Formats: sequence, structure tokens, C-alpha cells
Amino acid sequence: MHPDLRRLFQLVWPVFWPWLVWNLVRAARWHERTGRDVLFAVDRFGNLRFAFVADAPPPDTLYTYEAPRMAAWDHPALGSDVPVCVRASDAPVRHDPDKSGMVMHSHDIVRHDHGLHVRGPP
Repeated sequence: MHPDLRRLFQLVWPVFWPWLVWNLVRAARWHERTGRDVLFAVDRFGNLRFAFVADAPPPDTLYTYEAPRMAAWDHPALGSDVPVCVRASDAPVRHDPDKSGMVMHSHDIVRHDHGLHVRGPP
């Protein structure tokens, strides 16, 4: 017998021990089926009364990976962060290293005007 169950059997009259065992087996099967923890009370006759029942455990499938419909090598837009409309022309696309986020297409500079260029903290 498990040492934790000794207190339950000491509380219940020996005539009702089979009824206690039956109720403990039922509670153990319910716990395995639902995965929920429970706090229960036992009376002298071997009856179990659930005082508090824990919340249901979260499902194991919270994240499911969905494979992309098209591989990156089959479609050129999926292989780069540069938009297809910029990459579609014959001119090479160069990134301006001095200004992040700017894309130079041939000799024109395509960028958003941010107003003042503010330096970061010293």
C-alpha cells in the first residue's frame, strides 16, 4: 500500500475498505482520462467527495506547423526581402550601407523621408 493512502484507510471503518478502494480506483481512472487534479474529502463510509477540481490542462497542440504552399526556390519573391517590383527590372539592386532600410535602384534613391536624421544616445 502506498504510504499516502494509509491516512485514508485509517479514517474509514474497515468494513467499508472495499468501497473506499473502488472509489479510489474510479477517481484514479477519472484523473488519467481528464488530466485534471482534484482535492477530495473522504467520510467514514469510504465515499469520496470532490471539494475542488483544477482547470483542464492546456492542449498539447497549441502550435501546429503549416508547411508553405510554395517552396522559396519556386517563387523568387519568397527568397528575398526586396519586393518583386523592384527586383523585376534588369538593373541591379544595391543596398545603401550608410542608411539602413534604403534601397538604391540604378541611380535613383527610393526611400521614405524621415525628416531630421537624429543621432542616437552617445
